[in-house]
Amino acid sequence: MPMLSLFVYEKDKGFQKREDLSRISDIIADPSSILWLDALDPSREEMDLLAGEFGFHPLAIEDYFTPHRRPKIDEYEGYFFMAVQSISFSPKTLDIKPLEVDLFVGRNYIVTLHKSRQPILEKVADTWQKNPKMVEPGIGMLLYDILDGFMDSYFPVLDQIDEQLDKIEDSIFKQKGDDSAERIFRMKRSLLVLRRIATPLRDVFNILTRREQPLLSEQATLYLRDVYDHVLRIVDTIDTYRDILAGALDSYLTVISNRLNSVMKVLTVVATILISMQVVSGIYGMNFKYMPELHWHYGYFATLGLMVVISLGLLYYFKRIKWL
Repeated sequence: MPMLSLFVYEKDKGFQKREDLSRISDIIADPSSILWLDALDPSREEMDLLAGEFGFHPLAIEDYFTPHRRPKIDEYEGYFFMAVQSISFSPKTLDIKPLEVDLFVGRNYIVTLHKSRQPILEKVADTWQKNPKMVEPGIGMLLYDILDGFMDSYFPVLDQIDEQLDKIEDSIFKQKGDDSAERIFRMKRSLLVLRRIATPLRDVFNILTRREQPLLSEQATLYLRDVYDHVLRIVDTIDTYRDILAGALDSYLTVISNRLNSVMKVLTVVATILISMQVVSGIYGMNFKYMPELHWHYGYFATLGLMVVISLGLLYYFKRIKWL
């Protein structure tokens, strides 16, 4: 999309893209028209132009230049400002990257602002140009389509996270190349970021779906409640994944503890055998003049044989009690 993309709906012309940005105030003055302006990384000068055309409050303009880590909604006279976030997920690094989109929503217009390309908005624009009758119920249906697209984009990410959780659980029981701990803590951090993004959306949609909301029709509010249900599903799924991850961490610590116990058992067996051999060698290493077998011709070989017999006996015993 270009830096500024203007779409206008008029009953006799349908939903069309316009190039002339100078008539924005005239278009929104007509209550039968619907306007959508999409701005990709607008400059301060372009934002001042939008403020003049739409009459946005300076604080609302400043909100765009102050990125929000949490979704929010602020009500002004005749419009409200929203900050929502889409997300991307890297299966390789297990990192969640939030992509903020700001919206100004009035009675018959929407302004979307974002610093990076948003395929969701491009898809909505294409759909509405091909189906102009979708616009007829009012601005609320356009808002619903945009927000529904953003919320639906969370579900493929959740599916990818679910797949990574399965891989983490499988890797816990592998003996070699074990990086489960690092992956668990990376995923834990990503789920925390995702929850901080998704949880405030409940408050945003609570305000949008209030019955006394003057800017949106009853039909639009009904559709937005469906998006609100999606938000609840997203938050519940995130909480479920966090519980699964906590269980995976407990399993990992248990496996590590069992491996450590196995190592300690082996070391104990080795130490016991070596100590028993040392006892025999220590006895015959004493410097007493009169000791049995001290001058025996085969004493050295007999002592080694005794050590071997004791070692084999201890190995048999430890294997019998299932230490080996």
